[in-house]
Amino acid sequence: MMADALTRVLFRKLVSMSGDDCENGEVVIDHGRIVDMRSGISESFAGVTHDWSDCLILPGFVNAHCHLSLSGLKGKVPRPDRFIDWIESVVAENAALPWADRVSAMHTEAQTLIESGVTTLADYFSHPELLVEYQNLPFHQVLFLETLGFQKEVAESKARELETLLQEHPGTGSKVQLALAPHALYSVSPALFQALKQLADRMGCRFSCHVAEVAEETRFLRDGKGEFLELLNQRKVYDPSWTPPGVSPVRYLEQLGVLGELVAIHLNCIDEEDSDRLAAHNASAVFCPGSTRWFGRKGWMPVRALLDKGMAVGLGTDSLASADSLNFLDEIRITEQLVPGLHRSEILWLATAGGNQALGLENIGVDIGREADLIGFRFRNQGEDWWDLPFDAERRQVDFSMVSGEIIFEKSTIYRRE
Repeated sequence: MMADALTRVLFRKLVSMSGDDCENGEVVIDHGRIVDMRSGISESFAGVTHDWSDCLILPGFVNAHCHLSLSGLKGKVPRPDRFIDWIESVVAENAALPWADRVSAMHTEAQTLIESGVTTLADYFSHPELLVEYQNLPFHQVLFLETLGFQKEVAESKARELETLLQEHPGTGSKVQLALAPHALYSVSPALFQALKQLADRMGCRFSCHVAEVAEETRFLRDGKGEFLELLNQRKVYDPSWTPPGVSPVRYLEQLGVLGELVAIHLNCIDEEDSDRLAAHNASAVFCPGSTRWFGRKGWMPVRALLDKGMAVGLGTDSLASADSLNFLDEIRITEQLVPGLHRSEILWLATAGGNQALGLENIGVDIGREADLIGFRFRNQGEDWWDLPFDAERRQVDFSMVSGEIIFEKSTIYRRE
């Protein structure tokens, strides 16, 4: 379905997350892009009007880190005593998952994302055959080709494979772009990390990896011992020529020359020096609150400190192998529990503009010239603060969602007039 050529959305309150807020007004959309937004309503209008004049309008939510293709593992992976035991369970269950079940679960959980207000999805995936499935989803998408390879001799061939994929899919659609994601420092060799960063820079695509998710990662990089050495040996992929750098994950990424503009996932085990390095290299961060709670982490990303250093920080659901739900409304509520120093309006910034900034998506949101990705929440009473609406514990859905001017979800029938 294509968006109507000329559309307007009436609202009670519009919060753009960029400082331009309006009340009792309208957003005018032409071929999917916002051409006007203001308080007050025009007496006559030639296009289609969506009357959501009892709603709060926000930019659509950005799920800045997900593994949608692992949705078929829901309920199959137990909470582990050790992180590497969880990895082994995920690998085994993922290998056993029938293809039809994988695809079916992807679409089922994509609907959960849609109904909970997600309009942009950043997803890690390792099966290029799934591209056709992603193309059938209504989101704006940044699809990160997730890569493993700790043995240095595979670096060149894997980099060539990924370069071929990027060349074969230079533009998978106006709403979909490909990107690169070496999995983590304990699973990808320095040579492959550097080759993929060079490829990302050359092809102009985003670059991301899991960073400092658990303390064992830091231990492995400092002395080459511990659980990750055990994991690599068990899987017969350890490279004995590798030398532990003896530094933190963030410092190691800097030494490899791959930290610049990195989309860093998790960052649970970093100190202030690491935070300074991330900010200095214009890296961005993605906090996964539901996954953090599912694992029972004792410490997690210092969200406030990163924001205070001027970093872009977004929110992600992670996968159903490490979370109870992909409902994005759960993520903002869990964030409030884990990071109590953030105001609700700040959490909503993380969920919207923060995610767009982290992913380098400057043309999406609520501003003149941007693609109209909007979500709506009905007010319940006259004196209600706008930032409280999405945090209602009983709320499981937004009231409507729009991507590039096209309605992709309505909770109930809303008046529409020509």
